[in-house]
Order: sequence, then structure tokens, then C-alpha cells
Amino acid sequence: MSGKYDKILKETLGKSIRVFIRKILGIDAVKITPLNCKMQITNEREADFMFRIEERDDSSATGKKPPYIMHIEIHANNSPKIPRRMLMYWLFTDEIYDEHPKQYLFYVGKEPLTMPDYYPDLGDAYKYTIIDFSAIDCETFVNSGAPEEIVVSVLCNFKGKDGTIVIEHIFKKLKEAVTDALQLSKYIRQVEVLSQLRGLEEIAAKEAKKMPLIFDATKDRLFKQGLTEGELKGRRRGLLEGIQLGLDIKYGDRGLALMDKISAIDDLNKLERVKELIRTSVTVEDMENLPD
Repeated sequence: MSGKYDKILKETLGKSIRVFIRKILGIDAVKITPLNCKMQITNEREADFMFRIEERDDSSATGKKPPYIMHIEIHANNSPKIPRRMLMYWLFTDEIYDEHPKQYLFYVGKEPLTMPDYYPDLGDAYKYTIIDFSAIDCETFVNSGAPEEIVVSVLCNFKGKDGTIVIEHIFKKLKEAVTDALQLSKYIRQVEVLSQLRGLEEIAAKEAKKMPLIFDATKDRLFKQGLTEGELKGRRRGLLEGIQLGLDIKYGDRGLALMDKISAIDDLNKLERVKELIRTSVTVEDMENLPD
């Protein structure tokens, strides 16, 4: 998995992966044990997710099927290199654990899925399973009550419903599920980023602005904690930590891009004005008029 969606995809899907194993793959696991995703033979590779699965089997004396390794990769593009990469992980896993993994590719891209579920040179001798998120009913996750699942629902099938209505519903469900303003801001921003994979970024941005979310980052507990620690280690450092947190909470990566310029400010009074500007600004463009 690569690109600007990596962190959000791995975080949101990682926290819900057990739900996906049950709801999407239809596996009734008794136990799911995470495995080391880094594989170093002559070179190092890192899989997205590796688990040892113990599946339920009520017909057996033990009530469980023999355990096996599950490997999951997430991709947002139809790269021709993916089948070879999946095969490489299959070989590495076999080398490290002396057993073949069951492999799944979660495809979350905007373009129609065109990748094969096998390595062309080997044909049916080697295959894995592809899960196309655009074919999954968004109702599977949007009403779950778990914020990570609600966020992921933006990647699923809207079943012909208008994008504006669905995004509005997703934000409504997030607001019901998350009471902490800081966390709610984070999940809203994640939906905005992932909506780009469905061409819905303008709708998501518009609906996000309608959210009755008034969050003053400078009053947040973590922001204040940054200032308190800064008084012990140096007020300037504390201000910079607080400013960075405020920018991240309110504007994400676009806000953090201003930190290079802000970090060059030595005057504490100017840094205080930057902090105040975060509180009063409406858009990240308002932050461009930083104190000299």
C-alpha cells in the first residue's frame, strides 16, 4: 500500500480488521493473533496485515478448525505489479513460517477493478482473493456505531443513493458515535481524505463545513498540556508544540506545512499571536498572514 491514503487506510481498516474478517470474508474466528508483518530474507518487505486465524467449527470435537495464516493487502490502484508482489509475500511467508497463507487483496481504488487474482505466469497454480470495496453495501458499516467502520463506509457502494445524502448520513453517524471534539475532527478529516478515492471530495468538504462542530484547539486539554510542559522545558518549545497540535487538529497536513515558517519565529509574543490566529481563523488561507 502506498500513497497519501496509507496512514488513514491502515489506521481505520486496522482497527476494524476483525469486523471485516467476519462481515466481508465470512470467517467465524475463535482467535485472531497478529503476526510480524516485516519479512526479511535477502531483502525486507512489510505486509499490511498478517494474522494467525483460529476459525470456529462446531462440528469438530475441538470446536475449531486447524489454525492458518491470513495475509491482507490494501491497494488503491490497479498496479500491474500487485500479482507479483502478492506472490512474493506468499513465498516469504512460506519461507518464514513453513506454511502457505490465505491471501486477500482489499481494493479501494476509484477506477474499476482490472487486476487479476492470480500471477499470469502461473495461471491457476497460484491465486488469491480480491475484495472490491466498491461492491460492498455501505450499510454494512455506516450504522455499526464504530467510528472506524463508519469512516470506511465512504469507500463502499451507495446503491444508487445521492453522494451528498450519503456523506451527510456518514457525518451524522460519526457525530452520534463520537462525543470528543478532537476525535470527531480527526474522523471527519479522514472521511474527507478517503472521499477522494470516490471522487466525492467536494461534497465531503461542503458537508464538513455544515457540521455543528465548534472546536477551539487552544482550549483542548492536550494543547494546554503542551504549554504546561513547555513552561518547564522552555516556553518557546511549548508554544511550538501547542501550535503544531492546533494546526494538525484544525487543518491537517495543509496546516502542518506552515510549521517550517513558524518554527523560525523566535519572538514569543509573535508565537502567541500565531496561537491566537489558529483560534480565530476560518480557513488555512487565513493562516498565511503569519507575524514576521
